[in-house]
Amino acid sequence: MTQRKVKPERTGWRDEALSRRHRLWGYDCPMVDIDFVVTEYDNAKPAAVIEYKNESAPMQNSNHPSYRALAELCDERYPFFGVRYASDLTRWQVIPLNNAAKSWIPKQRTMSEQNYVGLLYEIRGRKLPSDILKRLKIEGIPSGVK
Repeated sequence: MTQRKVKPERTGWRDEALSRRHRLWGYDCPMVDIDFVVTEYDNAKPAAVIEYKNESAPMQNSNHPSYRALAELCDERYPFFGVRYASDLTRWQVIPLNNAAKSWIPKQRTMSEQNYVGLLYEIRGRKLPSDILKRLKIEGIPSGVK
């Protein structure tokens, strides 16, 4: 049987020693290197799993084995979204990556920050407080963000 090759490290910014070492373990020992995955929660109960990526990063692909593994961890109990955000934080592209997420957002949708934060509250079974909405509208782009 021909042994398949492991992909080389792509970016160079991860802990390369561990990344290279793991690649020595072979093709049949895959892993997913998660960039920025968070668990949104309320009262210590998970509400959603979200992988955030800047808009300049490669697009999330729900059919990729890495995303399928993460979706499996959510076990259809929790929505799993890929969220691509604009560098100036004005646009949030929400991509449902499992069926639980599709029950909230049936297909990819671009939202304003206010609408996206409203969705996060809604997933928790809460209403976006008017003072938070007002703050988002007034403050707009945070200082230091270009």
